[in-house]
Amino acid sequence: MRRFKELIVNAFNKVNFYQSLACLYEAAGAGKAALRYLEKAINFSKDSTNLHLQASRIYLKMGQIDRAALHCKKANSGLGTGSFIYWLERSKNSGLKPNKWGQQDLKIYVLPEKLKTTSDTSSGDISSEFNNRGLYCLENGRYHEALKCFQRSMASGRPDPVILFNTGLCLSKLNIHLEAISHYNEAQFLGYNSPELLNNKGYSLFHLGRYEEALVCYEVARQYLPKDLTLLSNMASCYKYLGLVEKAIECYKSAIKTYPDDATLHNNLGICYEKNNDYITALLNYEMALKISPENCTFLLNYSLCLESRGRIEEAFHNVMKILDKEPNNHQAWGLRGEILVEQGKIKEATECYEKAFGLAG
Repeated sequence: MRRFKELIVNAFNKVNFYQSLACLYEAAGAGKAALRYLEKAINFSKDSTNLHLQASRIYLKMGQIDRAALHCKKANSGLGTGSFIYWLERSKNSGLKPNKWGQQDLKIYVLPEKLKTTSDTSSGDISSEFNNRGLYCLENGRYHEALKCFQRSMASGRPDPVILFNTGLCLSKLNIHLEAISHYNEAQFLGYNSPELLNNKGYSLFHLGRYEEALVCYEVARQYLPKDLTLLSNMASCYKYLGLVEKAIECYKSAIKTYPDDATLHNNLGICYEKNNDYITALLNYEMALKISPENCTFLLNYSLCLESRGRIEEAFHNVMKILDKEPNNHQAWGLRGEILVEQGKIKEATECYEKAFGLAG
């Protein structure tokens, strides 16, 4: 008991120490250092409303509204994402930098989801020239070349949030996600906080397994683009990985109301219903996905897996053979075929299928 009390006292002292350092750095205008110590304090006191509100305030000053919203939620302030954005826009805090939500000159890329970038640099200088070359390479899938162009563009001129954003997008496409997030953060610090940046930043956070942070990025962006299919679908993916299946289902259902002919949405909704053990509804959604996109082997495989789990072996086997006719090197289909053969008592044939599946999977 005495040891337990000592641990509590030590933790309390560390929280006070780190928070005091954070306050000193914040007063000196060193936001990054302040946050570094504040995050250390939060590690010892994760439910401290005071610490989370302080972190939210500093992140706002640094332009990272997604991180500010995340800490605002953790502080249990009662502000939902929508209310937080309303409060943010009404704020007269001179530390906030202007946001560029209204820009329309956007170019669309695929990451594989729809992602966007913008360049408002003028032609005629070296920095703009390299940036424009980078955009051309990016549009044509030459990501390594594009990255070099953007890096030279940044080295040739003053810090530009749009070039930082373009560089971040390029790094995301190259799966260099930590560095991409760093560039998005720098762009935010310089006042660039478009829904496109938040979507792309969420994409990189998602691929690093930081689902809660990614979700907040998508939630904040969606306040400005409420009908955007990409954001809604990305939110659903985060909910699914966070174990919030019911919320994921609601997102996909909402998206389907707007885009009823999107086969991927029906497929993903089917996965969620299957995860919730609602196999009848799951099968209906897989069937709808296949009705819209009958040649899609991923949808057919998901449908077959669900059929097999419900004991509809013959139907599942028929579908697996259709997949292997189209994609003879599909290791997941070979694995499922092996499972079905085991259930049919054909052990020798099943073993051959498993060996084929393992060989293809590497």
